[in-house]
Amino acid sequence: MEKLKIIKETEVMELNSTVEKLYTELRLTQIELATTLRVKRDSKINKYIEEELKDVEETMQKLESGNFGMCEMSGELLPFDLLEMIPTIRTKSDINSIQSYYRKSIH
Repeated sequence: MEKLKIIKETEVMELNSTVEKLYTELRLTQIELATTLRVKRDSKINKYIEEELKDVEETMQKLESGNFGMCEMSGELLPFDLLEMIPTIRTKSDINSIQSYYRKSIH
């Protein structure tokens, strides 16, 4: 029983470490996007940069509130390994869209 408790505590510590890294990475991305918007005020891609910045900020709020990793539509947990790569994923539908890019054609 004690060994199981130690394993669980280790898993929680690893998860906390991963979440901290994600938050730090998102914070750096937030700064980079905000800086880009200030420097390139009249750029045609500002709309997309603003949308990405909004996604990053919403993801940071989810990390802070403890709602990170939950599908916004169903409430189900999203695959953590995918969230580590793309932390701004919001729904299972987003995952399905992304996975369609990874599929190789049969031909």
